[in-house]
Amino acid sequence: MTGPAEGKLVLDAKVYLNAEELPNAHVYIHLKGYSRATVTHLDIEHPTLNRIIPPKAKTSNWIVGIENGILIITDKEDKVQILHPLLNKVLQRGEKTRTLVGGKFGGVFIGFRKREISKLEQIAADLLSEGMGKSSANNDKAPLLLINASLAPPVEAFKVFKK
Repeated sequence: MTGPAEGKLVLDAKVYLNAEELPNAHVYIHLKGYSRATVTHLDIEHPTLNRIIPPKAKTSNWIVGIENGILIITDKEDKVQILHPLLNKVLQRGEKTRTLVGGKFGGVFIGFRKREISKLEQIAADLLSEGMGKSSANNDKAPLLLINASLAPPVEAFKVFKK
């Protein structure tokens, strides 16, 4: 599912494809059990990303922790940088993992391994418990948070999403 929705926390991240910034790209932590997510994952949404991983394609790629974010390296050597300091809680600088990167209409998603999924869920819990950011004004059904790239909080709670 592309765009704001229930169970998706938006990160104010910068996204680059092969060193070129993708304007108006959106990055979400999409929590399991919400808006058809069967597992917690990271959504990176920009139509240009479908040129490197088409919708419905599933690939195994290296994800590397870099300064202030993570880097996807595809088999064709394309590089997607997702820059937000909280992502270094998932993969620290220099750490790497090979995992699923799938295409979806309007972007891609990273299906991390269990170890990284629990870190991603902890980031979401921390953000929700601290009430960081602002609720989305555009979608009154979805409890979204806009998290500024300069903020990095502490821990707890998915209960905010229960109706």
